Amino acid sequence: MRPSDAHLTFDEILPTLNTARDSVYFISKNTSYAEGMRVFITYPYSDAPGSLNRESLGRVVRIEELGQGRRGIAVEVLMPIYLGGTETLR
Repeated sequence: MRPSDAHLTFDEILPTLNTARDSVYFISKNTSYAEGMRVFITYPYSDAPGSLNRESLGRVVRIEELGQGRRGIAVEVLMPIYLGGTETLR
């Protein structure tokens, strides 16, 4: 997860708590997230050798204050980002 705004500089690898076809939900202590914020999200993500991680554009749709500095972040996946190649969108 990283912001699409070049003025914000963070990059997080976080486990997801819930996923759906077009959304993910995770917990972060990062206070930079805001509703409506555009982010680049790599899901699923793997650091295994040879993994093909694909990035998508997403938008923060909900933030829940969970206490102890933790925040639940819901992100709607808007569209995959394909870099070159002849892949088709589905």
